[in-house]
Amino acid sequence: MALLVSALFAFGFVVALATIVATILPAKDRILRLLLRGPEWTIDPLPPVHLTSRRGVIRQRPATVAAQPLRAAA
Repeated sequence: MALLVSALFAFGFVVALATIVATILPAKDRILRLLLRGPEWTIDPLPPVHLTSRRGVIRQRPATVAAQPLRAAA
């Protein structure tokens, strides 16, 4: 029984390693290029926004540098 369990474990281990190698091998050149040179493109920073919520709906509004006057509540 222990021999059967050992054989099943060995088979599962071989299948797991083969799956990892089969996944990495096609992208080997791209992975090496990324490791050696870094990313090929940069991400532009997102504009600053403020999140507002009214009646349960979340909206984005642009953040402005200048101060805006406050409105009095009606």
